[in-house]
Amino acid sequence: MTRMRRPIVRHCMNGFVIAVGCYVLPLVKDAKATAKTLGEVQVDVGDTSCKVPNALDYIEKVEAMGRLGKKKKEARC
Repeated sequence: MTRMRRPIVRHCMNGFVIAVGCYVLPLVKDAKATAKTLGEVQVDVGDTSCKVPNALDYIEKVEAMGRLGKKKKEARC
């Protein structure tokens, strides 16, 4: 079902899965399974240097750094 969604919707889902997998400890396992299902998300970002992160790789990177469940003190946009 997720493979049929528009790219921008999958991009938003990808960001949500990353947020849940990195900051909600009881849902890390479920977030990893969902990230595997989503797979690689491809969005046309034009001529910018923006990249869409792979959710599974991102969650595993945060886990390797020992930062699962630790929220950032401030957001920088």
